[in-house]
Amino acid sequence: MTGNESNRRTWLVCLLLAFATLAVYWPVRHYGFVNYDDDDYVSNNSVVRVGLTWPGFVWALSDQHACNWHPLTWLSHMADCQFFGVNPGAMHLENVLFHCANSVLLLLLLHSMTGTFWRSAVVAALFALHPLRVESVAWIAERKDVLSGFFFMLTLWFYVLHVKKQTAGTGSKFQTNHYYRLSLLCLVLGLLSKPMLVTVPIVLLLLDFWPLGRFTIGQLIREKIPFFLLSIIVGVITLFAQRAGGSWVPVNTPFFSRIGNVVIGYWNYIEKLFWPQNLSFLYLRSDKISTAEFFLAAFFLAAISAVAVLQFRRRPWFAAGWLWFLVMLLPVSGLLQLGRLSIADRYTYLPAIGFYIVVVWGSADALAVLFSKKVCRLLATAGAAAILLACAILTRHQLACWQNPKTLMEHALKIDPNNNVAQTNLRIFLFEKAHPGVRDKNSTNKFTNY
Repeated sequence: MTGNESNRRTWLVCLLLAFATLAVYWPVRHYGFVNYDDDDYVSNNSVVRVGLTWPGFVWALSDQHACNWHPLTWLSHMADCQFFGVNPGAMHLENVLFHCANSVLLLLLLHSMTGTFWRSAVVAALFALHPLRVESVAWIAERKDVLSGFFFMLTLWFYVLHVKKQTAGTGSKFQTNHYYRLSLLCLVLGLLSKPMLVTVPIVLLLLDFWPLGRFTIGQLIREKIPFFLLSIIVGVITLFAQRAGGSWVPVNTPFFSRIGNVVIGYWNYIEKLFWPQNLSFLYLRSDKISTAEFFLAAFFLAAISAVAVLQFRRRPWFAAGWLWFLVMLLPVSGLLQLGRLSIADRYTYLPAIGFYIVVVWGSADALAVLFSKKVCRLLATAGAAAILLACAILTRHQLACWQNPKTLMEHALKIDPNNNVAQTNLRIFLFEKAHPGVRDKNSTNKFTNY
């Protein structure tokens, strides 16, 4: 394939990916606010609703509203109100457009790093269309996910350009260049959108080993020092901001219970990535941990980690993708107290990329061993198409739950009838609908993190 043909193929697939993602999420233009965090973030936030103002700018930088510190996210909501008014449809579509951009950037990024186009395209399509993305895209209050994801992709993009410039011999071995500084700037913007990006320096180190093939440990660590310092600073600010929301681990929390929640949480994330059913906006943590389930999950995670280590030289993508998944989920794994929250679909927005890399590269390698090149290509194409179509159908189905508070809370109660947060929020919605102009002063115990 010539260079021009390759470029045409790349941009055609990018357009198809963006169009497919937009088509799947297109109904959100008619969706409204939900009464879970959307009120704190936009619909009942008097500072945000007036649009971009100097007092609002100061408030975004200094306030710790909703037990979070993400000033750029606040400013993006203010900009929406400035240009579109308090219009939930426009805000939903903006989330979708960010997600489309993130999906295309991921495809281009992986292709640039690995030189493998179709595997990169499948990873990007899984990222775009998997049902676990619905919460991040269809929830206005989760603008922080898609916004931080956008700057995450740019951080990695500019970092790869920095590495390529050094590899080409146009930069000194220990000297930064403008791509490096742009990568740092994008990380700052990403951290100001959502502090969950504190793990980005480790992701960069993983990418150094695979697929960038850099092994000079001293240089790599030295190169990441500014990235680590930024993450530490924002991480400390976030911990103080969330202390009032109960995100710090109480001293009397049993060690086994804490570790057990982490292990079971990872197990549940993997299960939902493979089989995305019974998805809810809120999974309440169980008071008791099954010993058998804990040891089964722990053995499963340890076995995968052992394979990743043993196969590091032959299949470096396995270790890089698996550690990407584990590390990026760590801040929200349960080591820090998350109220009654066990896991959350939105937390997988960026960590799932590492998991998709393991699955896609692993499946392609397995097919290549078992079948001839022609059969392998046929099976890979048919399998990828079937899985992506199933993801699109499931995503559209899950999307319908986010139309309004009633559909969201009723769906959550179908999955867990004892979800008292959903019960309370549904009662509030029905009361306010029956009594227009009268706001129910009751509230739920909200606990959003990172």
